[in-house]
Amino acid sequence: MGDAWTMAGKPALILIHMQKGITSEEGTLTFLGHAKATKESGIIIRQQALLKAFRAKKLPVIFVNAVTDPTSKIPAYGKFWPAIKKTGANLPDSKDVEVIPELAPLPGEPVLSNWVFGMFCNNNLEKLLKDRGVETLVLAGVATDMAVLAAVFQASDLLYNLIVPSDASTSANPTFHQVALEMISVMTLVTPTEDVLAHL
Repeated sequence: MGDAWTMAGKPALILIHMQKGITSEEGTLTFLGHAKATKESGIIIRQQALLKAFRAKKLPVIFVNAVTDPTSKIPAYGKFWPAIKKTGANLPDSKDVEVIPELAPLPGEPVLSNWVFGMFCNNNLEKLLKDRGVETLVLAGVATDMAVLAAVFQASDLLYNLIVPSDASTSANPTFHQVALEMISVMTLVTPTEDVLAHL
């Protein structure tokens, strides 16, 4: 994208589902392939660069982790739901719901819970953003075609300016990752992490 854009209003960095249960090779949902993709794609290094830059400029950093509601009904259709039902993944207070140590939150950085995909579900994220005067969201996480995609649609309905660093999210399926980026490009700015950092 080069210099063809400017940051539209105060940004916040939101890291989505960068938790042990999903992105760690020791997590409960390792068999889905997201942990392997996280390791091989290099997104952690890029997310670390984003964290460093946002923290240096004292801009908001927020983590959103999937925490299963054990009382919730599980839908009957789709490949995802049997995995949740069978494994009991991402239960409250389990290691699954902790942010991976490479991206450890600093004191004062909110770590919110959501269930299931939408990052605004069952938490006070919208209030946190309003209280901090945030207008632009920089979104990164796992998986691009699931939680990140859902976050884009939710945040678009709330009319936030959205930026998705193209190389700071990943999916177990590289094709799905690429398709998701192409889908959201109609409502977000999709550009490499290096470009986002240059415009902070």
